Amino acid sequence: MPERAPARSIYILILLFLINLMNFFDRTIPAVVLEPIRKEFSLDDTALGILGASFTLIYAVAGVPLGYLADRFRRTYILAAGLTAWSLLTAASGLAWSFMSFFWIRLLVGVGEASCAPAANSLIGDLFPSEKRARALGVFMLGLPLGLLLAFSIVGVLAQNYGWRVPFYLAAIPGFVVAAMMLFAAEPVRGSQETYAIDATTALDRPMRRILAIPTVWWIIASGATVNFAAYAMGTFLPRPVDR
Repeated sequence: MPERAPARSIYILILLFLINLMNFFDRTIPAVVLEPIRKEFSLDDTALGILGASFTLIYAVAGVPLGYLADRFRRTYILAAGLTAWSLLTAASGLAWSFMSFFWIRLLVGVGEASCAPAANSLIGDLFPSEKRARALGVFMLGLPLGLLLAFSIVGVLAQNYGWRVPFYLAAIPGFVVAAMMLFAAEPVRGSQETYAIDATTALDRPMRRILAIPTVWWIIASGATVNFAAYAMGTFLPRPVDR
């Protein structure tokens, strides 16, 4: 009978799942309320496309230095700080007074949300042994579709009844709660779940060059970029009404 994961690991995994769920919930809110935003700020489709594309680009770029920090500092603190920051900025999105103010706030949301993936994946690697890691990653990634489902299910109802700004305010509340819980979560020892000896205190020489030297990695990067290009375009424009 396989050994059960420690309760501490399960607890942190649940927190990581909730963080990932809020990650995708918060970033999806603008797509649901884009039409009232367009009307209030008198925007065209080009401006709306720039808004979505810029968020995606800054999210991708910010992930690299935040991954660097996750390799060197306490990851639970990075996640707590990132979640607090993007929750504050999500609430600030509801205070936007113009397109440019909304644009810059959403870019900063992207920077905060970029802390999630590198730190969370690193934590999972140190919480679960290799034979249980795929399942743990599956639980973590379940936050993606459920976050989207919740956003498309309830944000429109809230916006219709209380205005497009209210969903941004409400979305920040659970973020603050989970960030506080993650702040006090135990940090696992790096490399503790590996079956071979590992020196977590010694940095690898040119790790990014080593990874990019693998041809398959370039195909993964290219496929991920093209799939997300189409997915974010659909996520931005598909929820909008045909008759405007």
